[in-house]
Amino acid sequence: MKRKLITLLTLISFTLLLPPLSFGEPETLYYSDRFVFRSKEVDDLTLVILNFSRGKEGEKYYGEFFGAVFTQTGWWFLEGNDKYFYKPGNLEIIQPSYFAKADGSAVSGFKLRYDGGDFTLNLSSGPTQPLYTPDAGKTLQKQLGVAEAVLNIRGQEHWGELVHETVIWQGFNGLKRYKGLFKEYLSFYLITEKGREIYLHRNKSNPQEFLNKYGLSETFLPEGGLVRSGPESTYFFKPPIPLSLLDSTHPSFAFYTVPQRWKIDAPSVGTLFIWSRGNASKNWIWGGYYLMSIEGVLKTGTTEERVWGLAEYIPN
Repeated sequence: MKRKLITLLTLISFTLLLPPLSFGEPETLYYSDRFVFRSKEVDDLTLVILNFSRGKEGEKYYGEFFGAVFTQTGWWFLEGNDKYFYKPGNLEIIQPSYFAKADGSAVSGFKLRYDGGDFTLNLSSGPTQPLYTPDAGKTLQKQLGVAEAVLNIRGQEHWGELVHETVIWQGFNGLKRYKGLFKEYLSFYLITEKGREIYLHRNKSNPQEFLNKYGLSETFLPEGGLVRSGPESTYFFKPPIPLSLLDSTHPSFAFYTVPQRWKIDAPSVGTLFIWSRGNASKNWIWGGYYLMSIEGVLKTGTTEERVWGLAEYIPN
């Protein structure tokens, strides 16, 4: 009996010395494909935004769709802007939402379709060409490509460009609303009448504070961008981007303002003077999300070149 007791105590002591069993954290992975269409007719500007995000946390999968359209009559948020059922599988494949689907690839081109109670649209593009890589980390990659495209909507055909923006982020949960990810965030997807692509973004959040708070290893770079003419990048926006606010509005009952006009200097290229033609928003007292149709000019010396496209703004 005494020998059994000694043996039992020895086993307990040995067990206490062993490191605790670790089953690891559930794998969390996020994918996003955003498609932004801009028509070539600035005086009959048409914009379409279709975003398919999806992800997994452990064995749980989810999908989320967001879409909006801008025409001469203003902005429209599409039906089905919500989470949707996503079958477990390869997250690189975009599974259709309730009203929208995306087929194709950057190599073959894309075919996008939305069919809701408000709009029926078909969008087709050729193969995309690499435009810009804002983030190229180990756990976070963000890339932009662009291609010629044609949009059919309400019986009308519009030619233009399709910007394809992809995000892959390990450790990020797309269903979680991370506080501090964005602050006074601005991004512009523009083109000039000579076909020059202009992309830039600026975020005033504190990256290190955000990483410390949520235990992530990487987040989006605070600011950057470029001007591209044909296959060549002719100018890179480096921090701090010389972006000046010229005018803003104050939404009712909100604790923030919304920018409306900007001046952006791009030495060796010119100076951008751009403004919002119309806003669409999902806003509340402390924050919100804004889409803006953009028009303006690029001044180079004594010459002016028209500019148009899309901007988004997230107060906080």
